[in-house]
Amino acid sequence: MLKQLYIGCCFTLITVLVAGCGLNPQNADIDLNETLPEAKVTVFSDAVKQIGMMTVIYNTPKLKIMTKKGMDDKTGTSIATSAEIPREVTDMVESTLNGMGGNVLFIPYDPEFMQNTVLTGYTEFEDKIVPQVLVSGGITEFDRGLVTKGDEFNVDAQMGQYGIEFSDQNKSSLASVTLDFNLIDFKTFTGIPRIQAINSIKLHKATKEDSLGFTLKSVTFGAKGEIKKVQGRHAAVRMLVQLSMVQLAGRYLKLPYWNLLPGAERDEVVIDQVLSDFYAMSPEQQIAKIQEYLYLRGENVTVNGQMDGATQNALQKFASEKSVPATVDQNTFLALFESVPINHQTQQRAKVLQANLGAPGAVAIYQPPTYMPSVAPVTGPDTGTITLRTDKSSYQIGEQLNLSFTVDKPMFVRIAVINAKGGVSTLFPNPYQSDNYCKPGVAYSIPPRGADFTLDIGGPAGKDKIRAVGSQKPIPADAMVFTSQGEFDETRMAQYTVRAGIEYMIR
Repeated sequence: MLKQLYIGCCFTLITVLVAGCGLNPQNADIDLNETLPEAKVTVFSDAVKQIGMMTVIYNTPKLKIMTKKGMDDKTGTSIATSAEIPREVTDMVESTLNGMGGNVLFIPYDPEFMQNTVLTGYTEFEDKIVPQVLVSGGITEFDRGLVTKGDEFNVDAQMGQYGIEFSDQNKSSLASVTLDFNLIDFKTFTGIPRIQAINSIKLHKATKEDSLGFTLKSVTFGAKGEIKKVQGRHAAVRMLVQLSMVQLAGRYLKLPYWNLLPGAERDEVVIDQVLSDFYAMSPEQQIAKIQEYLYLRGENVTVNGQMDGATQNALQKFASEKSVPATVDQNTFLALFESVPINHQTQQRAKVLQANLGAPGAVAIYQPPTYMPSVAPVTGPDTGTITLRTDKSSYQIGEQLNLSFTVDKPMFVRIAVINAKGGVSTLFPNPYQSDNYCKPGVAYSIPPRGADFTLDIGGPAGKDKIRAVGSQKPIPADAMVFTSQGEFDETRMAQYTVRAGIEYMIR
C-alpha cells in the first residue's frame, strides 16, 4: 500500500517538474551557434536597402556623408555592465550608410590612414570627394531596469527516505535604450536644424521565454516585434542605428522614407520642406512634377508642364483612388509624392524619365534651387549687373543665411534686407566688410569665409526680400528707399539703375 502511494506521489510530482521545465526553456541547453545569426537581420534591414533605391526613383542629389569617430556610449554603462550594450556604434553607422547605395555615398573617415598616405606620398587629396555632411551622436540613455516583476513557486516533498524539490521563478524586466544622431554641415561645422534622429527602444525581458519583446517609439512612428535574447540589447541598438540613418537620409533628401518602415507615420519635417518647394514652383513646374509622379506610378503621361488630356485622365484616376481633388493643389501633390512605388520597375521608369528630359517639348523636372530670383536686374547703358544668390530658397528660424554676389563691372554695392513686416536692415557694407567697392571676377560672400559673425534667421515668418543697388559713386545709406511692399521706391531711386533682388521664405 505504501509502495503504491509513493509511486502515485512520485508520478504527480514528476508531472509538475516536466511542466516546470516546459515553462523555463532557459534551463535547457541552447545551441548559441544557431541563435546568434538570427538577430543580424532586423525589421529595418529592408528599409536600409530600399532608401537607396528611393533616392534614384526620386532623383535626389548625391548625399556625400561622412561619420564622425567616437559615436559611443555616452552613459558609460557599457563598461559597468560588461558590455551589456555596445561601447561604440560607429561601425554600425558606417555599415548601415554603406548599405544604402543609390545616391547615398558613404565616405569613411580614418585620420591615421589619411595622415600616413600624405607622409608616404602615396596619394594626393585633390581628387578625393569632399563630404557634405557629418553624422555625430551615440547612445545617450540606457535605463537597465525600469520595471522588474517576479513570482516564485516552490514544491518540497519528503516521503520516507525519498524526497523531491522543485522551484519555478518567473521574472520580467523593462529596459530602455536611446540613441541621438545629428547631421553637421561639413563646410561650416554647424548643425543642420531639424535634421536629427532621436529614437528609443523599450525591451521587455521575461526569463520564462527565450526572447525579448520590444516596442519602439520615435517622433514619427512606433513598432513592435521580437528578437532573440542571446543578443537582445546589442540587436536593439543595431535596430536603432538602422532606423536613425534611414531617418536622417530621408529628412535631408526630402523623401517619404516612412513608407519603408513598419507602422510609420509621415514625418512633418519632410512634409514642410516638400510644401515649401511646391509653393516655390511656377504653375508649369507644379504640373510637370505631378506628371513625373504619375509617370512613375505607371501612367502614360508626358512631362511637358501642360494639363493635357492624358494628364487629366491620369490625375482623375488617381484622385478617385485616393479621394483627393483632381486639381493641382497641395493635398493632391502630397498624395502623389507619398504614393510612388519603390521597386525595380519604378526605378527603371525613373531612369527612362531622366533620359527623356531633353526631348522636344519636355519641361525640366523641378529641383529646389540654390537661390530664387525675384527681381530682374535693371541696368542703364553700360552700367553693369549685380547677381545675387542665397544658399537656400527657404529657412527655418534659427538657421543661418549665406548670401553671395558678383558684379560684371567695378562698382560700389549696397545691399539691404526687408522682412515680412517691412523692417529694413543693411547687409552690405557692414562693420566686418566696410569696403564696398567691388570688382568683377570676385565672388563676394556675406558673411565671408572664416568671418567672426553669422547671419541668423529670425522672425517673423513670411517672405524676406534682399535688394541690391550698384553705382560708380559711393551710395549713402539713406539712398536705399523702399515701398511698403518691399520694392524699390522708383520716385526716389531713379538714379540707381543697377539693381538686383532675391526672395526667400522663413517658415
